[in-house]
Amino acid sequence: MQYFRIAKNTLYQATARLASSFIGFLITIFIARYFGVLNYGDFIKITSFVAPFYIFMDFGMNAIYLQLDKDEAKFNDFFNLRILISIVIFIIVNIVALLLPYNISLNTGYPPVVKMGILIFSLSFFSQSIIYSSSVIYQKRINYFGYMLAVITGSVVNFLLVLFFISYKFGLNHIILGFVLSGVVTAILSQLLTGKKIKIFKIDINFAKKIIVLSWPLGLMLIFNLVYFRIDSIILAFYKSAKDVGTYGLSYKFFDFLIALPLFLSNALYPMLLENQKNFRKMKQIIKSYMIVFVLTSIFLIIPFWYFSSFFSLIKKEFIDSVLPFRILLLSLPFFFISNFFQWILISFKNQKYLLKIYIISSIINIILNIIFIPIYSYFAAAIITGISEGIITLLMGLKLVGINKILEKEYQYEGN
Repeated sequence: MQYFRIAKNTLYQATARLASSFIGFLITIFIARYFGVLNYGDFIKITSFVAPFYIFMDFGMNAIYLQLDKDEAKFNDFFNLRILISIVIFIIVNIVALLLPYNISLNTGYPPVVKMGILIFSLSFFSQSIIYSSSVIYQKRINYFGYMLAVITGSVVNFLLVLFFISYKFGLNHIILGFVLSGVVTAILSQLLTGKKIKIFKIDINFAKKIIVLSWPLGLMLIFNLVYFRIDSIILAFYKSAKDVGTYGLSYKFFDFLIALPLFLSNALYPMLLENQKNFRKMKQIIKSYMIVFVLTSIFLIIPFWYFSSFFSLIKKEFIDSVLPFRILLLSLPFFFISNFFQWILISFKNQKYLLKIYIISSIINIILNIIFIPIYSYFAAAIITGISEGIITLLMGLKLVGINKILEKEYQYEGN
């Protein structure tokens, strides 16, 4: 029965992602065809700059909340804490955006239209904080049906808004506004379907402090995870033209869908991992079974998407250059699947600080390599370095799990004797 619940709710998340990604692909095609590779590059600059800051709304707090609040009594405080954080991050991001450089002669950096787009898109912090908060209820109850409905509805609204703005020849920042408004729809519906009533501005300061203190290792880990994960697009924007940014941006847009897939299964598995972390035999059985699932799924996905990438030119001929970086990224897919699974196992064993160290090391390596090689090899370097970084992370996580397994085996044998 428990395995059925996990499979069912993994399906709910996957359905939401597949539907939203399919609609997202259509939106990407419309935007790319409408703007062309240069202006699409500006679109990527906006989204690549703002999206990494979503991690501050996440900050690993859902995992800690699930450990602390067994009966959802503190959800109102948890919700308002996220809203408060989103306000602070919104202000910081837009101050930083004003200081971003722009070289008009080389068309590198961040022009005024992009900075305005950053301001508009950063409004999505508020809706994203609500979506993150409501998702913890779905995760706790192991019932993602409401989440699926909210995401699909928001995606449809996004598509209709983008189609409307493109049909009437609106500019880039109207397209960005469409994304923000659809996020509001997703957030409102996602929260309503939890059935939880919220009292705005009511927050237990002591509980909020406890969540932040316990979350910081995991939060920082996620931040460094995103640094190495997204820094290549930002470095491309500094060193290369909008054409290169647009070319890599399209390839990464499709790859981003694939690397989100293991998270759905991990989300459904996490409550089970928490329940069985003291049951060595059961935990070992779960890890072995799902490890096979993660590995085989990642390998299975490579083949069809390898050939699918040849159709990028149908979007617009100039996007044929996106095929090679996408295929390079595709080869690293098993690393992303395995590392995601390893990450949540380590979190269930409260190894957040070790994960933080891993992502600090990988981020430093990633930044150094990107700064050295992107000016020379552009997005080809970015794609290769992404795979190398994820390979290092997977190896370091695996070594830690081997060590944990040896310790637990000794304890299990000792108790058996």
